[in-house]
Amino acid sequence: MKIDKMIKVSTNRYLPMALVDFNDLTNKLNLPTIIKKEAIVIYKKAHKKKIIRRTTKVIIAACIYAAIRNSPDTSRTLLDIERASNFKKKSIQTCYRKIHRELDLEPGLPDPKQKLGKIGNSLGLSPIKTELVMRTARKILDAAKKANVVSGKNPNGLAAAAVYTACKRHKVSKTQREIADAADITELILRQRKKELK
Repeated sequence: MKIDKMIKVSTNRYLPMALVDFNDLTNKLNLPTIIKKEAIVIYKKAHKKKIIRRTTKVIIAACIYAAIRNSPDTSRTLLDIERASNFKKKSIQTCYRKIHRELDLEPGLPDPKQKLGKIGNSLGLSPIKTELVMRTARKILDAAKKANVVSGKNPNGLAAAAVYTACKRHKVSKTQREIADAADITELILRQRKKELK
């Protein structure tokens, strides 16, 4: 269903105004149209169930985050959404949790392997070294998945830990701080996930 048709079938008088904000935020985050459509569907369901009574931009951010969480192919962190929307992570997460709980949404976490490219590209390694580290990191994550270690864990933390471990194996000099920064996580999270991947 096209976006303009979604407006016509909606009884929510706030939707046309909300669509401007949906367009703005999904463009800032460089998200595919399918994520925008899914976010609008979540928004409409939330309005229909009277979970949200009026449109605010933080609710729109939370609906977009919910759509991203349900996608197997698209991933953005809460920090990414905070930067694009100018709302605090905590506010977005609070709204997301309410929508998630009331609509009983599936909390699909992205595959940690989807996060490897962003981390690898931020480290400034040569193409050969990057490929070597990424290949090893993927193998580490595959082994962790088989051992059922990855379930329910922050994919950024797992990806960062796999990259750090791969760097150590290939004698690539990168600190925990550098890799944690590239993954938008803390060093503490990286260390915790690293222990679990061993």
